[in-house]
Amino acid sequence: MLTALRRGFEAAAKAQGEKGASNLQPKAIIFTESRRTQEYLFNILEGTEFKGKLVLFNGTNNDLRSKEIYKAWLQKHAGTDRITGSPTADMRAAIVERFRDDAAIMIATEAAAEGINLQFCNVVVNYDLPWNPQRIEQRIGRCHRYGQKFDVVVVNFLNKSNAADRRVYELLAEKFKLFNGVFGASDDVLGAVESGVDFEKRIAAIYQKCRTADQIQTEFDSLQKDLSSEIGEKQREARDNLLNNFDHEVIEKVKLQSHETLSRFGEKLWRLTRHVLAGYARFSEGEYSFTLAKNPFPDEPIHPGPYRMGKSGNDENLFRVGHPLAQRVIQKAAKAGGGIGGIKLYYTRWGRNIAALQPLMGKAGWLTCVKLTITALETEDHIVFTGQTDDGKPLENDQCRRLFDLPGDEFEVISTNGMEKALEGMVATQIKQRLETISRRDGHWFETEMDKLDKWAEDRRDALKLSLEEQDEAIKEAKRAARLAPTLPDKLELQKNLRQMESKRAEAWRAFDAGVKEIETAKDRLLDEISQRLQQRIDRQTLFTVQWEVQ
Repeated sequence: MLTALRRGFEAAAKAQGEKGASNLQPKAIIFTESRRTQEYLFNILEGTEFKGKLVLFNGTNNDLRSKEIYKAWLQKHAGTDRITGSPTADMRAAIVERFRDDAAIMIATEAAAEGINLQFCNVVVNYDLPWNPQRIEQRIGRCHRYGQKFDVVVVNFLNKSNAADRRVYELLAEKFKLFNGVFGASDDVLGAVESGVDFEKRIAAIYQKCRTADQIQTEFDSLQKDLSSEIGEKQREARDNLLNNFDHEVIEKVKLQSHETLSRFGEKLWRLTRHVLAGYARFSEGEYSFTLAKNPFPDEPIHPGPYRMGKSGNDENLFRVGHPLAQRVIQKAAKAGGGIGGIKLYYTRWGRNIAALQPLMGKAGWLTCVKLTITALETEDHIVFTGQTDDGKPLENDQCRRLFDLPGDEFEVISTNGMEKALEGMVATQIKQRLETISRRDGHWFETEMDKLDKWAEDRRDALKLSLEEQDEAIKEAKRAARLAPTLPDKLELQKNLRQMESKRAEAWRAFDAGVKEIETAKDRLLDEISQRLQQRIDRQTLFTVQWEVQ
């Protein structure tokens, strides 16, 4: 339980860090099917690092902890319209507010699956996994809703030793695609099982009447067969609606990927591969697969294939950016770049909506692409796109990037009409902006590092001071004992011990001085390192400049 929960928090923290919010503490809601399980989990987690960071949510919340939260909430919002006068509604609001502001984990029964908004929480734990897919979708929907800024991490507990439990999870994950499907659990797909009640009843019947693994296998095979055609049809309808009606950028954001479509990155790699390996391979466009007719890199042994993008079969090589052949294709294409050319782009042939390019229909202009290698605290590569229309209107970065989604034909450029100077000025502006952004980021990093160093230094000093104070106190006690000793031999023995204690205190003072010097040396070393690394060096390479037209 704890291991899975901690991994869920780690995944959520990583998702937040990728979006620049690594300072936020992830929050988790754990769903259970009963009050008894809820109390059981509460007692376990109270004995861990989550002690004092837990809240309970159930149908009544009549326990002492919830009543105290409710009382504090009423006092906090006394005289405001936050208090509705309905004890049930106000109790729910008080629990949710405590979870949002102070707690890390909410342990909830099914009462929390509807009617509350938890967009500040991005970890959902299904300790008891319902059989009804709508109920699971409702649970996830508490967090995965408008206002959620991060990916929602879903952790499911499963009894792997139970064959029926395993098959239920397979249906939920693979058929209903509740956790990693095309759109998550879309209403279109879940609509295939109506309310989910009949599906839940059929699952319950299997649990009641099946006693052997073979019986379970047979019954679940029958259920899966009944559902396959309905769900498959709903998924196809939803996919077609998205492709035909939404902007292409929306499609990419929901990460639609199937036999008919690839991700944006995958599509770029596919088109580049077709261009570079033209004359070397036989391509199957509809299947996103190809087989090499001859080796495009004769100095190296290259497997002839077949290769396939997306999911591959048993006899196919999975072609992705990390594949050695893909890396050689990219390297060959990069070496072939440069120069000035023209390209006529066909928006009307694309067959998809790209809102950013619609204002460029029927227009022409220039565009240049520059690769920057900036060496400062780290070495980074940046691709700078910039361009403008013939009437002098600058292109937005998204427009520059999206132009290369369109199919097109090359044409020969007769004259540049002095566009190089204008493009150079725009590139210089973007480079300046990139450098300023990097400088601000490095400055923030420097402040963070210095803050960590100061805290470390403070901890070291406090520890040394505490040791000195303890020794001073011990010496005082030893002196008092020596004065009160009844005989001379006792006094001599106590004085010897006192001298040893004073010697240790002197050593502690020397350690304190050495520690302070070590702290200052570490600070100086960090400052010297940063001053050397902050000497920015920029390497620039113009990849290409093109004259473009959009039809």
